[in-house]
Amino acid sequence: MIYGPSPCPTPGGPRSPRRSHSTEQPTAPLPISASTIYTLWQAVGLFGLIGGFLRSSGARLTWTAWGAATIAMVHSTAPADGRTIATALAVLAWTAASTLALRGLTLRPHVSTHIHNAGHHCALQIHLPSPTAPPADESPANVLPLQQR
Repeated sequence: MIYGPSPCPTPGGPRSPRRSHSTEQPTAPLPISASTIYTLWQAVGLFGLIGGFLRSSGARLTWTAWGAATIAMVHSTAPADGRTIATALAVLAWTAASTLALRGLTLRPHVSTHIHNAGHHCALQIHLPSPTAPPADESPANVLPLQQR
């Protein structure tokens, strides 16, 4: 579709980009109520918050995506006059809650060194070679016979 100056003087004419096509086709109602969707949205956010607090990586990703989607929804549905303030408040609220959900998250690698000193036992052990016995027919020079009285 080419968007140029509309040949029709009325806004919403056949070549105007402002014409709405959503009213031309009938829409079926959702099979689920709006309050159920809102409750499910809150449950997903609560799962992300609690799971992130418990340091689950999947829950932290869920929390991040949930927060980004919530802020996008606030931005798209807020009136034009207060859109900036509403989005800023949503970002502040989500950032404050993220201190709990993303606690302990760091970009530094986790390095742990385990030194197990309790299991080691140091004992002094002296190993001396045993002297060889002299042959039976020879007596050593430093052994003297006992004197009899």
